[in-house]
Amino acid sequence: MANESRNYQARIDELTAQLAACETQLASAQAANAELERAARAKDDLLATMGHELRTPLNAVLSLSHVLHEQLGHVLTERQQQSFQVINASGQHMLELINDILDLSKLQAGKMMLKIEPIDVETLCTTALDIVRQLAEQKHLQLSLRIDPRLSTIQVDRLRVKQVLVNLLSNAVKFTPEYGAVGIDVVSDSEHGRVRLTVWDTGIGIAEDDLPKLFKPFVQIEHANPLPPPGTGLGLALSQRIARQHGGDLTAISTPGVGSRFTLELPWGSADAAQPGAPQTSQVTSPAGDRRRLILLAEDNEANIFAISEYLELYGIPVVVARTGPEALEAARTQQPGLILMDINLPRLDGLEVIRRIRNIEGNGDLPIAIITALSADDERVRAAGADHYLGKPIDLDKLDQILDQYFAKPYN
Repeated sequence: MANESRNYQARIDELTAQLAACETQLASAQAANAELERAARAKDDLLATMGHELRTPLNAVLSLSHVLHEQLGHVLTERQQQSFQVINASGQHMLELINDILDLSKLQAGKMMLKIEPIDVETLCTTALDIVRQLAEQKHLQLSLRIDPRLSTIQVDRLRVKQVLVNLLSNAVKFTPEYGAVGIDVVSDSEHGRVRLTVWDTGIGIAEDDLPKLFKPFVQIEHANPLPPPGTGLGLALSQRIARQHGGDLTAISTPGVGSRFTLELPWGSADAAQPGAPQTSQVTSPAGDRRRLILLAEDNEANIFAISEYLELYGIPVVVARTGPEALEAARTQQPGLILMDINLPRLDGLEVIRRIRNIEGNGDLPIAIITALSADDERVRAAGADHYLGKPIDLDKLDQILDQYFAKPYN
């Protein structure tokens, strides 16, 4: 009996020791997991900061090159014109790389929210094709679109799915020789509630051994034939993650010398919906001249102040500059501008708080305000700011043109 008691006690002691060891391992695992989470947050914060810091000087480069081209275009030699094209193309390539890195980071961290809504399939595909049409025509490529007549709308995030289609079409056009063909085929699978959008081409194709590498970040497939400059190496990885966040997938088949087929499979509806995204463009259409011909530019970066002011001079519109939040608030009160261009990261009082306070000033409820920021249009702070327009950094000058044309008449010489 005594021996059995000792055996039981020994067994209890052994189990107690094992339990203590498990608890120690669990504590170590929890500590390691917490450290990984802190590292992930630090990485996300670093990428967000990098995105802002890189976009700010890039904004000045692209804006000033556009201004100089507008001012000097009629006297530039052909070689100088080509130099401007290289500057713009290089800047846009850098912007593409920055955006892809930030988008991929958001997806990996589960922070990219989708705005799911009913989307007309034909409009979605036609819009994507129109974006690559000019480059396709330069190579004499035939573009085509075939849609299952049983399919009219799908429930997806319009901007993100268009982003995937444009990426696939751009690759197809890039890697298809002259006088080839590129197209989109859309097929519905009503039995399984799926839709398949296939971007196909008659291009150089991809070797079977290289297919598994396609969706890995920063991986470039080597080709024997001379090709256009490579992209960021992130487009396909980002596109596949967007598809999977929708509850679908992106796959590829290819035959060297024959062509490739990239199939974006999506559910007709998705549960991964988010709150509405970016602020909607204001519907105010006051005729030019009804507002005071003055713009308040709230910006603390001197390079951006110079670049944007130079561009606005093309309109002949006077500009008042405020370099801090309180200066911007005071200028809005006293100068009565017809339009405000508001950077978010202002000293002493951030731009979003300035906007909220401006809106509380009597008579400023409908004052047009455009946010200028490197933050995403989906950011909760941007959505809640109460601005009429959103301008990402680097500023899309065509979009700024549209805003200016809405409120001021551009002089024509």
